[in-house]
Amino acid sequence: MVITREDKNTKKVTSTLLNGGVLIYPAFTIYGFGAKLFDYYANMRIFTLKRRDISKPFLVIAKKDFILKFAVNVDKGKLIYFLDNAITVVADVLFGFPFYVNLNGTVAFRLANTPFLDKICSKTPITSTSINLSGSRKSLTDERLIFKRYKNAVDGMVFGRVAGEQSTIVRLKGNRTTVFREGYNREKAKEVL
Repeated sequence: MVITREDKNTKKVTSTLLNGGVLIYPAFTIYGFGAKLFDYYANMRIFTLKRRDISKPFLVIAKKDFILKFAVNVDKGKLIYFLDNAITVVADVLFGFPFYVNLNGTVAFRLANTPFLDKICSKTPITSTSINLSGSRKSLTDERLIFKRYKNAVDGMVFGRVAGEQSTIVRLKGNRTTVFREGYNREKAKEVL
């Protein structure tokens, strides 16, 4: 297993991810499980780790150009504003996304907005979901507890700074915005409602 900090060399972590590994990493707002977006088996492992029903999709963390390419029927200005403020955006997509991130033709996107996430996502978009068990509202942020709980369950752990609060999630359709969940940067989301 690879264990490192987000400000260290991420070459081994990237290699682990690209070769089918499941990671725990700082997803800016909280710690998340992640895998390569198009790796079916790695993502199925995450459903098992979280004890999550497969009808509840993960979000996608990616570079801005990837998100802008696939998010359709959205006000691009609002989309960029939300992404730049670490807000998760649920948007329509046309095709090409696996069921574990796709719900009725929509995908939840968040920007790779840290140097660590930017390096990873320059190779591949990744899935993301909190490391807490499904149904639990409290985010696990203590590195020792994370290591103790998941040391034999994942292929890599990356530790770093997190905001400690889940992201705000908005649904963007055309020019209309609906807040699905209030969380980190909720005020920024409300500024453009």
